Amino acid sequence: MPDIIRDRWWLPFVVHGSIVATAVGLGLLSWFIAAPIKTRLHETIPGQRLTVLATPDIAISLDADSSVAVTNTEPSGIELLRGNAFFDVRGNQPGKLNLKVGTTYIRDTGTRFSVIKRTGGGSVAVANGQVEILVKTGTYLVGAHERADFDGIQVTGQRVIADAEIAPWHHADRR
Repeated sequence: MPDIIRDRWWLPFVVHGSIVATAVGLGLLSWFIAAPIKTRLHETIPGQRLTVLATPDIAISLDADSSVAVTNTEPSGIELLRGNAFFDVRGNQPGKLNLKVGTTYIRDTGTRFSVIKRTGGGSVAVANGQVEILVKTGTYLVGAHERADFDGIQVTGQRVIADAEIAPWHHADRR
C-alpha cells in the first residue's frame, strides 16, 4: 500500500466525528434557547363555573360544562374547546390574546367579550372595546355592544345587543 493511504486512516473518523459533534452541539443549543410550549387545560363540569387568570392581564370565566386550553406563548394562545367563556383583557395594548374557536381566530384589541362555541362555529358578544374575527373570507371587526355569529368561513348576523345579552350566565354570578 502506498504510504499516503496508510498515513490518512484517521481522516474518516475525524469527518464523521465532527458531523456528530456539530449535530449534538446544535441540538443542545436549540434546547437551551427555545423554551418549550406549555399548555394548561381548564374545564368545568355541569353545574360548575370557574374563573382563571391566563396571564396577569387576561381573566377567563368559564360557564358550566366548558373548557379552554391556554399556552404560554406571547401573545397568549387560547383555544375554546367547548362551551361558553367570558374574556376580560386588561390594559390598553391590543393583541394580548389570540383565541381559536374551531377554525376561526379571534384577536382582542383591549376588551371584554364572551364567546359561545357551537358545532360548526359560534358567536362573539363584545361588552367593551372590539375584537377581530378572522375567517376564510376575511377579517371582521365587532365593536362594543355587538354580537356576531361565525362558522369558520364567514361572519353573519352582526347586530347591536343589550348588556344583559353578553354572557348572561356571567352577569348572574355578579348579582
